[in-house]
Amino acid sequence: MMNILTSTWIFRIRVLIFYLMGSHLLSATFGTNVQTRGFLTVVPAQEFILGSDLTVYCHLEEKCSSSISLKLLLDQVRMEPEKRINCTTARFRLTNLRTPEPVVKCLMLKAGRTYTVCGLRLHGGLPPDKPTDVYCETSRDSGVLDCWWDQGQKTYLSTSYNISLSSENGTQIHNVHEQGENCKVPKTLLDENENYQLTITSYNNKGASKSEPFNFCVKDVVVPVTPLIVQIKFGNDSSASLRCNSTESSELIHYLARLRTGNGSLWLLAEEAQSGTGQLRVEGLNALSEYEFQARACYSAHAGGLTSVPTSTSRSSPTSQVISSQRPRCSKWSKPVRRLSPGKGPSLELQVWRILGHHDDSGLQNVTVLWKPSPPEDYSGTLWHYEVRPDRAASKAVICPPDLSLCVVQVPPDIHTLWVSAVTSYGRSPPAAVHLIPSGVPGPALKKTLHDGHGNVLLSWSFPPSVPGGSGDTGELVSYVTEWTIRPAELRWNILSRDQNTTLIGGLFAGERYNVSLYAVTTKGISKPSSVLVYSEEQKPLAGPKVSVVDHKAGWVLIQWEELPIPCQRGFITSYTIYVRARSSSPRERNISVSGSAPRRVWLDCAEDSVILGLSASNSAGEGQKGEGLTCKPSVTHPKAGLVTALVLTMTFLSVAALIFICWSSVRKRIKQSCISWGPSWLVENVPKPEDSKANALLKGKYVETSARPSRPNSHSDPPLSPIEEIPWEDTLLLPTRPWPVQVPGSWPGLTAETERPPPAEGPVESVSYKPHAPCMEEDKEEMGQGGVCGEQRDVPDTPAQERGSRCSLTLRVFPKLSSLYGADEDLPNMRSLGFTEGSGSRLSGILCSGVFFGGAETEGQGTMGAGYSTGGEGDPWRT
Repeated sequence: MMNILTSTWIFRIRVLIFYLMGSHLLSATFGTNVQTRGFLTVVPAQEFILGSDLTVYCHLEEKCSSSISLKLLLDQVRMEPEKRINCTTARFRLTNLRTPEPVVKCLMLKAGRTYTVCGLRLHGGLPPDKPTDVYCETSRDSGVLDCWWDQGQKTYLSTSYNISLSSENGTQIHNVHEQGENCKVPKTLLDENENYQLTITSYNNKGASKSEPFNFCVKDVVVPVTPLIVQIKFGNDSSASLRCNSTESSELIHYLARLRTGNGSLWLLAEEAQSGTGQLRVEGLNALSEYEFQARACYSAHAGGLTSVPTSTSRSSPTSQVISSQRPRCSKWSKPVRRLSPGKGPSLELQVWRILGHHDDSGLQNVTVLWKPSPPEDYSGTLWHYEVRPDRAASKAVICPPDLSLCVVQVPPDIHTLWVSAVTSYGRSPPAAVHLIPSGVPGPALKKTLHDGHGNVLLSWSFPPSVPGGSGDTGELVSYVTEWTIRPAELRWNILSRDQNTTLIGGLFAGERYNVSLYAVTTKGISKPSSVLVYSEEQKPLAGPKVSVVDHKAGWVLIQWEELPIPCQRGFITSYTIYVRARSSSPRERNISVSGSAPRRVWLDCAEDSVILGLSASNSAGEGQKGEGLTCKPSVTHPKAGLVTALVLTMTFLSVAALIFICWSSVRKRIKQSCISWGPSWLVENVPKPEDSKANALLKGKYVETSARPSRPNSHSDPPLSPIEEIPWEDTLLLPTRPWPVQVPGSWPGLTAETERPPPAEGPVESVSYKPHAPCMEEDKEEMGQGGVCGEQRDVPDTPAQERGSRCSLTLRVFPKLSSLYGADEDLPNMRSLGFTEGSGSRLSGILCSGVFFGGAETEGQGTMGAGYSTGGEGDPWRT
C-alpha cells in the first residue's frame, strides 16, 4: 500500500510540472513568438482516458467587445463553441478522444485578423492490463532467475511493475519495482527444491492490475545452457547447414535455429533432423543476402523437457487445482551470427527448341538449337556460356556464347536427343532435352483462330489422346510448341503445357501475314506441324494488281493480272474489281467484280476505243487502290505472226549463204585449203594408177613415143624401163656384194645391171614416200653438176640415203615356193620386201624400184604382164 501511495504523489508532481511548462510547450508547438491573451481549462482533467469526452473553456484576459469571436483548434481542426458563456469565455465540447496527445488551441478573431489566445497539449492513456504469461527460468551456469510477462495493450502513460516473490507458506522473499517487462531474482535467495509463488502488479495514474500467481520449483525451470553456432555452410540449392555445440549432454537435448535477413523482422525456424547431432539445415535462402542466425537448445520430452505453466489459481482453498499449459524447456537464443549468402545457380530447365537442317556428305545433320534465357531471379552472378551435349553425362560439349540464344551443331545420325544447360558463376541449370526424332504422327487439329485487332491472335486446337498398342499410338504427350515468324524474318516460338489447348500469340503487326505452326511433343518424338496463315488485323491493300492483255478478238479482250505481293495484300483477298470506260461514249464507267478464288484471267466485252482504268483488290478491311490501266487494243504482236517472221529471216540467211558458197570461187578455194590443212595427208594425196602406166601400155603393145626426145616428165610420170635378164635359181640365193651403185653405160639412168644385196635388216625398213623418177637429159646433167642424180625430185627430203640416189635394178627368176626380197636402208631406200607364192609350172620375173614392181608370170606357155606398187608406208598393202 505504501508503494501505491508513493506512486500517486509522483504522478501529481508530474502533472504540476506539465502545467507550469505549458507556455514552453505552447511555444514548441505553435512557434517561438507566441503571446498568450488568456488561458484554457480542461474538465475533468488535462490527462484523460482514451475514448472519453472533455470540456474545454477558453478565457480571454483582454478587454472584450462585441466584434470579438472565439474559436478552438483540435489538432488543426477548427471547432465552433458549444456555448458563449460571456464576452470573455467560451465552452467547447470534445467527444471520444482517441489521440494519446492531442493539442488544443484557442483563437480570437478581431477586425478580420486572427490572434492566438492560448494553447495546451493534453495527455491521454489507458489503465494497465492484467499481466499474463508470467514465466521464470534459469540455466545451470546462471546466477539469477529470469522472469518476464506480457503487459497487454500499450497504456501511453508511465507504467510501473511491482514484483512480489513469496514462499509456499506466504512469506515474502523478494519485492521490487521495475519499469520494464522483466526482472531478475538472485538465485541465492532461492532453494532449488522449494516451491515459490510470483505475482506481478502493474499500475499508473489511471489504475492498477494484478496478475495470477505463478507457482514454480527452481529445478523445474532449469533450461539448457545456450549453445554456440560453430559453423555455417551454404549450399548451391539456396540452403545453409548449421552446426551447433553445447556443454549439455547430446542425448538430452535437441537444437533449434532461426534466421532472418539483416533488415527483416520475420524469423525462419529450422530444427535438426536427428536429435543431439547439432546439425541443422535451412532452405529457401536468397542469393547474395546477409542473414542473421541464432540457435538454442531444448530438453527432449523424454528428459523432462516440458514445464507446466499455470494460467489461473485460487488461494482461497487448499484443494484448489492449478490449470496449466505445457511449454518446452529451452535455452535462450544464442548471440546472432551474420553471414552473407553466396550466389545462386540456375534451378529451372531452359525452354529449348530446334530447327532441323540438311545432311552433309559425311552424314552429319546441321541442327540449330534455340533456347530462352533463364529469368534473372532464377540465378545470380554472371552467365558464362551455354553447353549443348549429345548425352546428359557426356564429357564433351559444344560451347555457345552467353549473348546468343541459338547455336548450330552437327549431329550424327545415331543421336536422337540433345541436352542444353546454362552455366553461371554459381552453377549450371538442369539439362533440358531437345528431341530430334519426328514421330510421324499428324499434328494437332487446329480450330478457328480469333484476333482482337490489337496485335493478338487466339489459337485453339485439339490433340487425340494416346492409344497404347494401337496403330494410332502417338506416345505420351509432353508439351506443345508454337512457332511463327515476325519481321524482319525473326523466328518466335513458345513452349506450352500439355494441359493447354489454347494460346494467345501477341506482338503481331497489323496488315502482316504470319504462318503459325503447332507441334505436339510426345515420348515418341515430335509430330508433324499444323500450320495456319493469320492476320492480327487486316488493312486495305496498298496497291492494285498489274493487268495485261493476253488475246484480242472483235469486241472482246482476254486480260490477266498478277497476284499482289504479300506485303501489299495486308489481308486475305476476297475479290477483284475491274474498271472499264469507253472514250467515245459517255464518261460513265462500269466495273466487273471477280472472286478472289477464281482464276486471274477473264474475257471482257471491250471495244478497241475502251480504256481499262485499272484493277483493284479487296479484303475484309475494304477495297484497295487501283492499279495501272491500259487500252483494249492489243499492244503486243500475235504469237503466230512472230513465228512466221522468224522463219522467213532464217530461210533468207541460209539462201544468201548458199549463193555465196556456189558463186565465189575464192571462198571455195579457201574452204578447201582449210580442210586440207586440218585433215590427214593421205586424204588428199594423188596416187598414180598402175593401169595407166607406160610399162603396162608397152607390154600390151600400145605405147607410142610422141616425140623423138621426150619432154621433161612431170612429177607423176613413170620411170624409164630397163631390159630384164633371166638369172638361174641358185644365183638368186647369193647376191654379189660389190659396192653400190655401178653405172652401166647405155642403160637408163637410175637402173643398174647387178646390185649388192646386204643381209635383211632386223627391224622394219624405213618408210619412204613414193616419188616416180624421170630419165636424165643432158641439160639436166649440166644443171645439176657432176654429183647430181638423175631423175631425183627436188622436193625430196634431204636424207643420207636419198643423197646417194634412187637407182635400182633387179632380175627375178622363177621361185619354187615362197620367196622374199629385201632392201637395205643404205642400198635400196625405195625398195620394200615382197613375197610371191608360185604355183605349179609358173615363172615369175620383174623389177621392184622406187616402191613399184614391174614384171610378169608365165604359166604353161601362157604369159601375163602385171605391175604392183606400194605407197611406201610401213605396213601398207600392195596393189596389182
